[in-house]
Amino acid sequence: MVFRSYLILALLFCLALAFPPSGTAQENQKRPPARSPRQMTPAAAELERLRADVIEKMKESRASAVKLLALHEEERKKLSEEYERRKELYRQGLIARAELNQTERALGEAMVRVDEDKRWIAESDITITEATMRDALLALPRLGVGGYSESAGFIRFNGGALWSLADAPKIEKFFAQTFGHALPISAFGQTATHDRLRFDHRNAMDVALHPDSKEGRSLLSYLRQAGIPFIAFRGAMAGAATGAHIHIGNPSVKTIASPASPVECCKDE
Repeated sequence: MVFRSYLILALLFCLALAFPPSGTAQENQKRPPARSPRQMTPAAAELERLRADVIEKMKESRASAVKLLALHEEERKKLSEEYERRKELYRQGLIARAELNQTERALGEAMVRVDEDKRWIAESDITITEATMRDALLALPRLGVGGYSESAGFIRFNGGALWSLADAPKIEKFFAQTFGHALPISAFGQTATHDRLRFDHRNAMDVALHPDSKEGRSLLSYLRQAGIPFIAFRGAMAGAATGAHIHIGNPSVKTIASPASPVECCKDE
């Protein structure tokens, strides 16, 4: 009986070795380690905090600009009505030409203010879009030379041409000849905003065109034929035009060492 008991215990021990229960050290050794979240250096964490702060301030400034635009548009509307009224008075010989000219100048200045407000808001939307979509862009696989990729948020092309801002006039000439108006460039090279975000935009320019518009598609086709790299942003949200634009040049995902010294060498983060 004792021998039989020892024999049963030995068999059970062998079975335990052959089929260890879940959660044992042996199984944990075979199981691949869980992926830990990306570890950030203190410098990288501080840079992310700085960027988030800049983006938040830009959003606040944009909200103020929208309110200011409404006021300027109301002012323009009133001056336009006043100009039409004075034009009729001048035609009837009831006021002098100088009085009409004064209203005309005021109307022109009001129109400039409205245009400047709209341009500033559009440029802010573009910069905020690039900054907020940066992580999604970095997560995409790299493209080989000549590679093309299209998704809901981006259209990417890694052209092999030796692109520089000195080639920009060729693109502007093509666009003007095709559509009869100037290429809507929102950022040309490095700007103060790119400095604050620590983005390397020295050899790139942004064009305020939706990539799915007629003008946008034509421009992307031209860039691909010329081998010029680009990233087309469809906007921060699917189906929304806000922030949509075409970034001509390599991605601005590299980091400059300091906003005070943008000519220092760049590095991938």
